[in-house]
Amino acid sequence: MQFAPANTTQKKAKEYVLPTLTFELIEYIGKPIEMKNKIILISIIIGFISFVKVYSQDENLIKTEYKTIVEGTDSPIPDLQIVCFNKYFNKDYLPADFRKKYNLDDKTLYKKKMLVEIFQSDKNKKGFDKIELIEIMENKKYLVIEYNLVNSNTENDDKELSPFLIVQVPKSKKEIKFIVNGRELGKATELYVE
Repeated sequence: MQFAPANTTQKKAKEYVLPTLTFELIEYIGKPIEMKNKIILISIIIGFISFVKVYSQDENLIKTEYKTIVEGTDSPIPDLQIVCFNKYFNKDYLPADFRKKYNLDDKTLYKKKMLVEIFQSDKNKKGFDKIELIEIMENKKYLVIEYNLVNSNTENDDKELSPFLIVQVPKSKKEIKFIVNGRELGKATELYVE
């Protein structure tokens, strides 16, 4: 039997750890906390870009030309917003004497144009007797019609009036939004588009 000299040291076996995905990510990207911060930063940037795109669609609203055809307080229909592309649609909703009185059967009203007809009723007797059109604006997706119901004459507050407004706008197949007194009408409100 042979003995090793006393002054030699034994060699220790090296431990090897198999590389894992976490190990490699730490090796190439940095500490796990730094990686979490980078993911959060990227998420915030993507969220901001998405917000800007959505917000800019609303910001790009431009005024649309329109012409007031008629307004009054003898609406035959309570609480309805209608968009008419031709005179035949009016025949389904408006009585003949009303159409004749305001000349709504005239074909020239619909040539490259459409009518936006807003009918309201003052059922709660708040004195509403006029529909005041604020503006009509549009972008690539929406046609936005903003108006207020107003009490323009306090002498007729005891009467239940039904104000209406009919305006002519360029023909469009965009989604139409009505904003009344600063609030967008919901889906529960009747809106007919043909």
